[in-house]
Amino acid sequence: MAQPIVFHPPANAVPTNSERLEKAPAEHAEALLSAYELLQLLHDRGVLNLLRGAVAAGDGLVGTVTTAVDTPETIGAIRNFILLSKFFASIPPNVLKSLLDTVSAGANREKAHRAPGLLSLLWRLRNEDGRRAASVAIDLFEGLGKGL
Repeated sequence: MAQPIVFHPPANAVPTNSERLEKAPAEHAEALLSAYELLQLLHDRGVLNLLRGAVAAGDGLVGTVTTAVDTPETIGAIRNFILLSKFFASIPPNVLKSLLDTVSAGANREKAHRAPGLLSLLWRLRNEDGRRAASVAIDLFEGLGKGL
Protein backbone atom coordinates (compact mmCIF):
# COMPACT_ATOMS: atom_id res chain seq x y z
CA MET A 1 0.00 0.00 0.00
CA ALA A 2 1.08 3.58 -0.69
CA GLN A 3 2.74 5.64 1.99
CA PRO A 4 1.65 9.30 2.46
CA ILE A 5 4.18 11.95 1.53
CA VAL A 6 4.93 14.44 4.26
CA PHE A 7 4.69 18.05 3.07
CA HIS A 8 7.38 20.42 4.30
CA PRO A 9 6.84 24.07 3.32
CA PRO A 10 9.86 25.60 1.59
CA ALA A 11 12.19 27.52 3.88
CA ASN A 12 12.47 30.50 1.50
CA ALA A 13 8.77 31.20 1.22
CA VAL A 14 7.83 34.64 -0.08
CA PRO A 15 6.43 36.70 2.78
CA THR A 16 2.79 37.63 2.53
CA ASN A 17 1.64 41.20 2.29
CA SER A 18 0.51 41.23 5.89
CA GLU A 19 3.95 40.04 7.04
CA ARG A 20 5.62 42.72 4.96
CA LEU A 21 3.28 45.36 6.43
CA GLU A 22 4.15 44.26 9.95
CA LYS A 23 7.87 44.71 9.26
CA ALA A 24 7.59 47.92 7.21
CA PRO A 25 7.45 50.49 10.06
CA ALA A 26 10.69 49.19 11.54
CA GLU A 27 12.47 48.85 8.20
CA HIS A 28 11.37 52.20 6.79
CA ALA A 29 11.01 54.34 9.90
CA GLU A 30 13.04 57.28 8.60
CA ALA A 31 11.19 57.37 5.29
CA LEU A 32 7.82 57.18 7.03
CA LEU A 33 8.72 60.04 9.37
CA SER A 34 9.83 62.13 6.42
CA ALA A 35 6.59 61.33 4.58
CA TYR A 36 4.55 62.35 7.62
CA GLU A 37 6.46 65.65 7.86
CA LEU A 38 5.83 66.33 4.17
CA LEU A 39 2.16 65.49 4.57
CA GLN A 40 1.89 67.89 7.53
CA LEU A 41 3.60 70.68 5.56
CA LEU A 42 1.23 70.16 2.64
CA HIS A 43 -1.68 70.31 5.06
CA ASP A 44 -0.38 73.45 6.80
CA ARG A 45 0.08 75.27 3.48
CA GLY A 46 -3.38 74.29 2.24
CA VAL A 47 -2.04 72.25 -0.67
CA LEU A 48 -4.00 69.18 0.36
CA ASN A 49 -7.24 71.18 0.42
CA LEU A 50 -6.43 72.55 -3.03
CA LEU A 51 -5.73 69.07 -4.41
CA ARG A 52 -8.85 67.67 -2.80
CA GLY A 53 -10.92 70.45 -4.38
CA ALA A 54 -9.29 69.93 -7.78
CA VAL A 55 -9.99 66.21 -7.70
CA ALA A 56 -13.57 66.82 -6.57
CA ALA A 57 -14.11 69.33 -9.40
CA GLY A 58 -12.95 66.69 -11.87
CA ASP A 59 -14.20 67.25 -15.39
CA GLY A 60 -15.53 70.71 -14.61
CA LEU A 61 -12.04 71.96 -13.79
CA VAL A 62 -10.55 70.36 -16.89
CA GLY A 63 -13.25 71.96 -19.03
CA THR A 64 -12.65 75.39 -17.53
CA VAL A 65 -8.88 75.18 -17.99
CA THR A 66 -9.27 73.89 -21.54
CA THR A 67 -11.63 76.73 -22.42
CA ALA A 68 -9.23 79.30 -20.95
CA VAL A 69 -6.22 77.88 -22.78
CA ASP A 70 -7.99 77.47 -26.11
CA THR A 71 -7.63 81.12 -27.18
CA PRO A 72 -5.19 82.54 -29.74
CA GLU A 73 -3.72 84.89 -27.11
CA THR A 74 -2.95 82.08 -24.67
CA ILE A 75 -1.48 79.87 -27.37
CA GLY A 76 0.72 82.78 -28.51
CA ALA A 77 1.80 83.46 -24.93
CA ILE A 78 2.77 79.82 -24.42
CA ARG A 79 4.76 79.80 -27.67
CA ASN A 80 6.50 83.05 -26.70
CA PHE A 81 7.35 81.63 -23.29
CA ILE A 82 8.89 78.54 -24.88
CA LEU A 83 10.91 80.66 -27.31
CA LEU A 84 12.13 82.94 -24.52
CA SER A 85 13.07 79.90 -22.45
CA LYS A 86 15.15 78.55 -25.34
CA PHE A 87 16.72 81.99 -25.86
CA PHE A 88 17.73 82.41 -22.21
CA ALA A 89 18.98 78.82 -22.06
CA SER A 90 21.31 79.56 -24.98
CA ILE A 91 22.98 82.50 -23.19
CA PRO A 92 26.01 81.47 -21.13
CA PRO A 93 25.46 82.41 -17.47
CA ASN A 94 28.67 84.43 -17.22
CA VAL A 95 27.61 86.60 -20.20
CA LEU A 96 24.18 87.24 -18.69
CA LYS A 97 25.71 88.06 -15.29
CA SER A 98 28.13 90.50 -16.91
CA LEU A 99 25.26 92.13 -18.79
CA LEU A 100 23.14 92.48 -15.65
CA ASP A 101 26.04 93.88 -13.62
CA THR A 102 26.86 96.40 -16.35
CA VAL A 103 23.24 97.52 -16.75
CA SER A 104 22.82 97.89 -13.00
CA ALA A 105 26.06 99.86 -12.61
CA GLY A 106 25.22 102.05 -15.62
CA ALA A 107 21.72 102.79 -14.35
CA ASN A 108 23.06 103.78 -10.93
CA ARG A 109 25.75 105.95 -12.51
CA GLU A 110 23.38 107.69 -14.91
CA LYS A 111 20.78 108.51 -12.26
CA ALA A 112 23.19 111.09 -10.87
CA HIS A 113 23.96 112.71 -14.25
CA ARG A 114 22.16 114.21 -17.20
CA ALA A 115 21.61 112.10 -20.27
CA PRO A 116 24.79 111.89 -22.38
CA GLY A 117 24.98 113.80 -25.64
CA LEU A 118 25.25 112.22 -29.06
CA LEU A 119 28.96 113.01 -29.35
CA SER A 120 29.76 111.42 -26.01
CA LEU A 121 27.86 108.30 -27.05
CA LEU A 122 29.81 108.15 -30.32
CA TRP A 123 33.03 108.70 -28.36
CA ARG A 124 32.25 105.59 -26.34
CA LEU A 125 32.20 103.55 -29.59
CA ARG A 126 35.94 104.07 -30.00
CA ASN A 127 36.79 100.97 -27.96
CA GLU A 128 36.27 97.39 -29.12
CA ASP A 129 33.76 96.44 -26.38
CA GLY A 130 31.52 99.38 -27.24
CA ARG A 131 31.56 98.51 -30.94
CA ARG A 132 30.85 94.84 -30.20
CA ALA A 133 27.84 95.79 -28.04
CA ALA A 134 26.58 98.25 -30.67
CA SER A 135 26.85 95.51 -33.30
CA VAL A 136 24.75 93.15 -31.19
CA ALA A 137 22.17 95.90 -30.60
CA ILE A 138 21.96 96.61 -34.34
CA ASP A 139 21.56 92.88 -35.05
CA LEU A 140 18.74 92.83 -32.52
CA PHE A 141 16.98 95.76 -34.18
CA GLU A 142 17.40 94.20 -37.64
CA GLY A 143 15.90 90.94 -36.41
CA LEU A 144 13.02 92.85 -34.83
CA GLY A 145 12.48 94.68 -38.14
CA LYS A 146 12.37 91.41 -40.08
CA GLY A 147 9.74 90.10 -37.67
CA LEU A 148 7.55 93.16 -38.13
